[in-house]
Amino acid sequence: MITMAKTETPNSVANDFLDQSQLHALSEKVMDRFEDLLDHFGIELAYSSKKYYGCCPIHGGDKHNAFNLFHDGDTYRGNWRCFTMQCESHFKSSVIGFVRGVLSRKEKGWENPGDETISFADTIKFLLDFLKTDKEDLLQKTSSDKHKFITQTKYIKSQQPVKTNRGVERGTIRKALTIPASYYTNRGYTTKILDDYDVGVCTNPKKPMFNRVVVPIYDTDYKFMVGCTGRSIFEQCPKCHRWHNPSDNCPDDKYKNLPEYAKWRHSQGFAGESYLYNFWQAKKHILDSKVAILVESPGNVWRLEEAGIHNSVAMFGVDLSDGQQVLLDTSGALAIIVLTDNDEAGNIARETIRKKCERMYYVHCIKPTANDVGDMTIDQINTQIQPLIQKVIESVKI
Repeated sequence: MITMAKTETPNSVANDFLDQSQLHALSEKVMDRFEDLLDHFGIELAYSSKKYYGCCPIHGGDKHNAFNLFHDGDTYRGNWRCFTMQCESHFKSSVIGFVRGVLSRKEKGWENPGDETISFADTIKFLLDFLKTDKEDLLQKTSSDKHKFITQTKYIKSQQPVKTNRGVERGTIRKALTIPASYYTNRGYTTKILDDYDVGVCTNPKKPMFNRVVVPIYDTDYKFMVGCTGRSIFEQCPKCHRWHNPSDNCPDDKYKNLPEYAKWRHSQGFAGESYLYNFWQAKKHILDSKVAILVESPGNVWRLEEAGIHNSVAMFGVDLSDGQQVLLDTSGALAIIVLTDNDEAGNIARETIRKKCERMYYVHCIKPTANDVGDMTIDQINTQIQPLIQKVIESVKI
């Protein structure tokens, strides 16, 4: 049981702290000591680069990612939300509201709206005692000044134009390719979508991507190509199981594993594990919807785009790398939809990604009715996939 000193007048402390600047200073001090506060309450929360998360300690839920408290931000640290019972709507979404909710749970047994709660004044008194501080001390500089300086510096830097000596300008890439690639128009993709994504064939025999449909991968500003991946224009050979011109002989066994005979080939030095295809386009839609859709290949992204679904990114395969997950962590997504292919590898990927991400995100898995999303028609996506996606988006709306 947590012991709190009684106030002489129930609202006297609260009245002393109605000044918003002082409440903000108190919140900053609490966030500077947040780990100690969790230890004091005996609360266990997982930690990520942007938030604490776990079961909601206020209403006593058992969903391991229902509670999220964001420990960083340009101006507002300690913002939190309970996705199960919206406890923040009863105790306010500040860190002071969080403490009031926890105290109400521990001292009053609060579980539902209408149950008895700890007063705001008693919450302030508890925090002053815990921090061993008083009103006058709140006027002194805290370590949050350093935090604010660092975050403001990061913000300023993020607004500066990025100069890079790496990558090729998008205009140069478009001139080097034959756009659109007939390989994909024959598969039913529209000329517009292939033109939008600069998908074309490399016909220069001196280039590593010769006889491949080149899919450029751009930086977050959609200006420079940071790498590319190329899909062979040929189908898999039934004899050697490699991808080569059917009019040519199969490669010898000692050569068959060379990159030129692979279905997909990445540009030299491209760290695919650090990028998500279409992140440059999808990031604003992920931020708005709070939902990111993970698919295996660029073709899946294009089909979803044609169906009006703009928040998908491709992993270049079935594995979500740690670097790709870091990108997701910066996207503002609260939920992930795993929409991998309808085959054994895709089935395993859905379960693997679910286990990897379920402590950080709400994870929803969807299996396409065709081999993959790229093989589905727009009508099929609109009737089978779109309603499920919309349901997830509605569930995480703030």
